[in-house]
Amino acid sequence: MYFTSIADRDAAQMAVAAACGPDVRTSAASVADDGWAARSQADLRAVRVGRVIVAPPWDIPDPAALHNDDAVIVQIRPALGFGSGHHPTTRLALRGLQQITLDGHDVLDLGTGSGVLAVAAVKLGARAAIGIDRDTDALGSARESLTLNEVSDRVELRSGSLADITDTARIIVANLTGATLASQCHAIRALCQPGGYLILSGILASEAPAVSAAYEHAGPCVWRAAEDEWVGMVFRKKKDDA
Repeated sequence: MYFTSIADRDAAQMAVAAACGPDVRTSAASVADDGWAARSQADLRAVRVGRVIVAPPWDIPDPAALHNDDAVIVQIRPALGFGSGHHPTTRLALRGLQQITLDGHDVLDLGTGSGVLAVAAVKLGARAAIGIDRDTDALGSARESLTLNEVSDRVELRSGSLADITDTARIIVANLTGATLASQCHAIRALCQPGGYLILSGILASEAPAVSAAYEHAGPCVWRAAEDEWVGMVFRKKKDDA
């Protein structure tokens, strides 16, 4: 397990000790960061999801090969920020973004990770996006993504959690966990403007019924897809839902 602070590490150790009782002994050790995240992902290659090509800097497609193609390229340097395009949940969220019209609308990306979804949204036509995450390493990765893709003027990054968000948007994209999406449904739904869309991913197939039940009160599910054991959904919020 990776922790960003000694306090977080010690709190986790105490929680494990309390849960397991005296029969289990725990210890903590600090290990230097020697670039393991980058090294472990150095062989990753570009991934295409519909119009979106998510590519590391060392595998950018030749523009000549994309002649007369409407593809958009999103450069992501794989690191600690989740979202290289190689996990089904990221691909499902990218597919969900392409099911609706983004042109001229604002997007809120909850748990932005590497920033891949926020960057993809503006490259697909969104007016602007806000990426929100409480993980400092993820935000560092996201800032690099904005620079690589030259979208710093259209994507804003913020540190915080759901409780800190006061903005609303026409389009909400949330690649979180099924449990979080279900338990925080009222807060997430409130961020979406009436008539807007909620793009949800990170949902295990076993969690899908609970997530559907949590969001269908705000409006119908207009798209659903599955990949392996994961499910992605898009809900259209009713225009009369405040």
